[in-house]
Amino acid sequence: MLGKYQGSGRSGAFDWYFQRISGIALVIGLFVHFVVLHFLTEPPLNYAKVMARLSSPIWKTFDIAFLVFAIYHALNGFKMIIDDYVHAPTLRSLLIGTLWVVAIIFFVMGFLTIISL
Repeated sequence: MLGKYQGSGRSGAFDWYFQRISGIALVIGLFVHFVVLHFLTEPPLNYAKVMARLSSPIWKTFDIAFLVFAIYHALNGFKMIIDDYVHAPTLRSLLIGTLWVVAIIFFVMGFLTIISL
């Protein structure tokens, strides 16, 4: 049954591997964010301190990398679900195309927000 629905003939090993890599990157990113925000920032934590941190080029790079990993992880996860449960090729193509459009919109919105800070 698996061979019948592989479509592109890919094994899926690349998707499986980078799903784990992006998941690990997200956990590390969340941990770094939590430690910096709650333990390395002088109290009291206020809006000015957060904005000063977010306007730094290093943090912008960090946030853009986090955004890329988050969008990749979500897109790939939904794609794996669609590959497993949607067997009609036309519907699967439509759903995966919709996922790409949504992912691009989220990336552009997140990128513009991070850059404008």
